[in-house]
Amino acid sequence: MDIQLGLTTVAPMEAANARPVLMVDDHVMFLQGLKNLLSVLVPDLRVDTCGDLAQAAQFVLLTRYDLVLLDWHLAECDGAISLLRLREAGCMSRIVVLSGETSVGLIRACIEKGAAGFIPKTYSSEMMVAALGKVLDGQIFVPAEALHASGTNAGGTTAPAREGQFAGLTARQIEVYRAATRGLPNKLIARELGIAESTVKSHLTAVFSALGVSNRTEAAYQASRDGTRIS
Repeated sequence: MDIQLGLTTVAPMEAANARPVLMVDDHVMFLQGLKNLLSVLVPDLRVDTCGDLAQAAQFVLLTRYDLVLLDWHLAECDGAISLLRLREAGCMSRIVVLSGETSVGLIRACIEKGAAGFIPKTYSSEMMVAALGKVLDGQIFVPAEALHASGTNAGGTTAPAREGQFAGLTARQIEVYRAATRGLPNKLIARELGIAESTVKSHLTAVFSALGVSNRTEAAYQASRDGTRIS
């Protein structure tokens, strides 16, 4: 049995070797329902839960999570600030946003701010399972309506998937690409890979050129369309 401390769940010791996932949401019923859904979807997960950003920042200091599922509308602050504070706390994990608000503009803003995916809370159980399955498999999930609304890159040209599009990139450039599409800012990419921020920028320029996109957001959308695994 899990030990409940307010909205914080401390996972049992026998789950210590399971894949760690953190869920951050101040709606208790949704939080517990999603945790139950994940326990059925992927039994080998260790799911930690908390109801506020201060707790979440402490959690990410102690654990390198495979995935953080973040409510965009916490009572204490909006999602953009939540993402920033988690990164400032040193969170290197993929952060996927969940929200009951599903406008195309909001979804794009989430990706622009560093989310590695967006899952609407309004989804049916079947759609939620499918979306969660993709992000747990290391993919980026963006709702189809947002992908359709963003069928062009920043330069106004179509960015179709191309077979072998990574063939001309070095192993290091692909590492930088994967870190960027996980939502890490250049500073954290540089720290993780042990390279200079200027080198990160140079690698990203080469990556965007190879992929036919103009920025991180377009790269993330393309990865979602293609089903590319980023972790």
